[in-house]
Amino acid sequence: MTMCVVPRKGRFLLNISTAIAVASCCIVGGLNAVGVAAALCYPALFVFGDSLSDTGNGNLTGNIFFTRTSSRPYGETVPGYPFDRFSDGLLLVDFLATRIGLPLLNPYLNSSANFSTGVNYAVSGATAQTASSLNSRLLIPLTTLSLDVQIGWHLTLKSTTTPPPNPSNNTSHDNSLYVIEIGGNDYIVALTSFLYSPSYVATNFIPLVIAKIRNATEVLYANGARNLLYIGVTPLGCSPSLLSTFLLGAKDSNGCLTDINTLSYNHGLSLLNLVNQLRLNYTDATFSFLDYYAAYTQVIGNSSSYGFSNTLQACCGAGPLFPYRYNPLLFCNALSTTTLDTLCANPNTFINWDGIHFTHKFNSVIFNLTVNAGSYLNPPNAFSTCMPSM
Repeated sequence: MTMCVVPRKGRFLLNISTAIAVASCCIVGGLNAVGVAAALCYPALFVFGDSLSDTGNGNLTGNIFFTRTSSRPYGETVPGYPFDRFSDGLLLVDFLATRIGLPLLNPYLNSSANFSTGVNYAVSGATAQTASSLNSRLLIPLTTLSLDVQIGWHLTLKSTTTPPPNPSNNTSHDNSLYVIEIGGNDYIVALTSFLYSPSYVATNFIPLVIAKIRNATEVLYANGARNLLYIGVTPLGCSPSLLSTFLLGAKDSNGCLTDINTLSYNHGLSLLNLVNQLRLNYTDATFSFLDYYAAYTQVIGNSSSYGFSNTLQACCGAGPLFPYRYNPLLFCNALSTTTLDTLCANPNTFINWDGIHFTHKFNSVIFNLTVNAGSYLNPPNAFSTCMPSM
């Protein structure tokens, strides 16, 4: 297993073109290394979700928690400078865009961007449920830009015929790929409020989240979408932010919070059940499911074979004086340094980047396991037509 790692001193000299080359080098094995020219299997890509998929919308809202992605050390591995993602490198949806032969997506809130090959609507902190619905349960999400809002953005852009360029004809929209990755923040907001137990959240919140995803699907379908990919939530009980919040919680063999991971697992089951129902109801469309929970569990349970020596701590943030190297008041920021050990020496040995989000290396491994290799992907051959150009 080989890894291409840019020396820390040189990381800030890379441009986006070099970033894709580095991304290609940093993918391990698989059917098609990201960065290799691929057959164009979809004319455009549309992404709805939260910070795991946000390529700049959060930063453009001006929210001070999200604008940190425009400062170092974010993006320090790829492309070598900050480029508005909650990672030291590329996100899962970045790898996906390149895999299907498209450039990296511009965020919707960049009003001057070219959207001819798709749009990223994902917003950091976004929830599947509306802010008002969560407020009624005494919960306050980090943003009001929920899944409903993002779907509304898409409908607005779809009806726009003036610049910036976008896939305005029906054929492009019908043949494009639509990705929905959301739900984790609904559960995190509820759990960290200390108002609701994991079992209560599982029973009462999962159906609401799945209902919102179903509704979003139906709206997209009514507006031409025929190819949809659903990405499940990660094992939230493995997150340094939640591990440090619930220090006394029961742990599984990987050191993750058992009851919170059960919640995450049940979300995945419900989402897969929705996908199966949609396949029966809409036989002229394709629905795929990426089991993020199972893929993550595979990697953390066999971490050394994937090159990870640290599975539960944050690379960037509070440093070794705090449990799991995480503290919300010392979240990863421009003052994080290797000198103070608030920034780890080698992000490629860490699964977690800042206590909530993931490293470039981990994102690349998960992508390679799922989309490239077809494991934890239903159906396994969902992207088999997106082969490298020879």
